[in-house]
Amino acid sequence: MFSTSSQRAFVLVSSGLVAVAAAALAALPPEGLVERVGAHLGPDPVLAGSALLPPPGAGRPAPLPRPGQVSACVQSAPAEVSAIPDETAPGGERELWVRRPVGPDSADLPVLYLLHGAGTDHRGAVDGDARAALDREMCRTGVEFVVAVPERTDGAPAVLTRAVVRAVEGAHARPSALRAVGGAGDAVPAAAASPDVAQAVLWDPADGEVAESAATRLLLVGGDTGPLADALSARGMTVATRDPGADHAAGTAAAPWGRALPDTVDFLVSGWALTP
Repeated sequence: MFSTSSQRAFVLVSSGLVAVAAAALAALPPEGLVERVGAHLGPDPVLAGSALLPPPGAGRPAPLPRPGQVSACVQSAPAEVSAIPDETAPGGERELWVRRPVGPDSADLPVLYLLHGAGTDHRGAVDGDARAALDREMCRTGVEFVVAVPERTDGAPAVLTRAVVRAVEGAHARPSALRAVGGAGDAVPAAAASPDVAQAVLWDPADGEVAESAATRLLLVGGDTGPLADALSARGMTVATRDPGADHAAGTAAAPWGRALPDTVDFLVSGWALTP
């Protein structure tokens, strides 16, 4: 499940969106905070192949919000765990946990990819209390989204690879504006820096720095976010802050989002719904 440590800091970064739960960021020096991306997306860093992008001239689909009228309001989507071919994984195979809203898939259905660090593992990343909390938020906002969690290997952080994106999106490739990447580790800031991968990234900034071009609007959630907000504002980014209060009780499956989850989902949905 999601990490329950009250000291974890999470960031949602995008070219137009950012949300951060940053309780421990006050101690971080602003110097160089947005200068470097620590790593690439594994051996296959750029998700720019034609199979992963919308056809030329196809436009950019966007979800139509229907508050209280989506399947999550009445039925919790089942989770699927499958093994997919992936040359970046030991043995050429990687397990993938996917939870899709009930109903047909489409290119205007957003996807949240969770890399290890946002949850305990790929099988239990969004389940129990967290699953119910996400269902409530999808019902409230009227925008559903796929949640996909690739297996990590050999204790290393999970990475987002072409194979994972193909397996999740199939023939309905999403534009980057409808992809979000969540979690912690070096793979996530690399995704934030690549506009071909995803628009939004949930990330632990203690593992690296946000690329200067990664975001233009940021929502910082939790803790003393002043120093980080000031540092990012100095880079020309528009920064807002929210402090929902502590909500990291041990054993709470929805932690560390907790009371920040509604604001986080609102922020994601507002960007997804405005996708041109």
